[in-house]
Amino acid sequence: MFLLARFFTYDDLILVPICVAILYAIIRNRAEKHKDKGLKRIYYRGFWFKVICVLAYTTVTELYFKGGDTGLYYQGVLDLRAALKDDFNNLGKIIGSTQLDIDNPLTPFFYYDNYADDFTYNYMLSPSNFFIPRLGLIPAVIFFNNYLCMSLVFGFFALGGAIRIFKTFYYYYPNYKKELALAAIFLPSVGFWSAGLLKDPICFGCIGYILWAAHNMFIKKTKFRSSIMWVVICGYLLFYIKVYILLVLVLSITVWLFAETNQFIRDKTLRKVFSILTLALSAVIAIYLLNYFTSQEAAQAYKLDTLLEKTESQRKAIESVKLEGGSGFSINTSNPVLLVFNSIVATFFRPFPWEVNTPIALFSAIESMLFLILTLNFFFQRGVGKYFKLAFGDPRLLMCFVFSIVFAVAVGASTNNFGALSRYKIPCMPFYFIMLMLLYGKGKLAYPVWFDKIIKKLS
Repeated sequence: MFLLARFFTYDDLILVPICVAILYAIIRNRAEKHKDKGLKRIYYRGFWFKVICVLAYTTVTELYFKGGDTGLYYQGVLDLRAALKDDFNNLGKIIGSTQLDIDNPLTPFFYYDNYADDFTYNYMLSPSNFFIPRLGLIPAVIFFNNYLCMSLVFGFFALGGAIRIFKTFYYYYPNYKKELALAAIFLPSVGFWSAGLLKDPICFGCIGYILWAAHNMFIKKTKFRSSIMWVVICGYLLFYIKVYILLVLVLSITVWLFAETNQFIRDKTLRKVFSILTLALSAVIAIYLLNYFTSQEAAQAYKLDTLLEKTESQRKAIESVKLEGGSGFSINTSNPVLLVFNSIVATFFRPFPWEVNTPIALFSAIESMLFLILTLNFFFQRGVGKYFKLAFGDPRLLMCFVFSIVFAVAVGASTNNFGALSRYKIPCMPFYFIMLMLLYGKGKLAYPVWFDKIIKKLS
């Protein structure tokens, strides 16, 4: 793809340090509120890890991908800036427009921006794609269209969500500080793919903020106003950018809260009955939410009566298309059970080493191999039954299980490329890893020696 705008400029020498200093001041303010020095280190290391990820992602995008989706989003921001420069009254149209069409006064700025083959205009016809330049306009105005600064702001929002995922689980499992930090903040693939001008940093950040808000409102019963604000804002963003994430997240949090309530029932028989009712009610709520939310145009593709048809058509398309670079894969089954199993394997454990043919895929393969080894080690040492018994016996682990597995099936069954899958799967990776680490603890199983060394290096 033709890259119209360069991501590295001489302005970076001035604007990037200023941006980093501002974001550092914010993270420092949050970190210094904790008395625990270990928590402070996690905040600071998480910040610099994210800065490194932004620089790495920007470099790879410019030199390897030659722009890609990020280039189109950045060009979209420049087009919106051009619209504001031409007439500041276009700001109202930018705020009020959810997508481009032929009658939208913003359309000419996208259609005639000299990007090859009108890529920008055609790409922005999707409401979810058009949302990103609108969000990117805020840091673009503050930092004079500087791409690195915009990426830092997007990455910082993702970091905020990651920290809130960490804090939510740390509230329950303070003895697993290093494991939770590794899973929520320091996973390489999650840090990398949530570091650019993309949908992924926004979606990942929203997951963390919604989870933390739900924890505040329903468990700690504090910060109601700010929590409701975050739920509304992040729910709105997810609905228009990637509604399926919102649907899976709502289902998972609902299961979690019902399971938490179940713990307070002392009578074993009554608790079992309530557990069955919880699962049944959660299923009903999931179906209701899926149909209610997807009644809107932005989410029509995710209605129950179209999901199976869509998955089957995508599967057939995958099998009939030879993808560039050999990075494509296919599930190769129409059996529902095998479809679920193979989708989970593709999301968490692939690409396998022999499927790697690019440097980017190599890093994903290493991480997937780590997940596979740790999972199989637990199965062999404690048994598959113990895996499910422990996961279903803890409300927080049950939430992780529901979110990670349902999400893995959704993206694994509908994605045909390991490169794309490595991006799409980042929301569920921390939750699966958190569950896996806590299962080791609850199952009184020691980590493999090599993994224990990784954990200790986080000290």
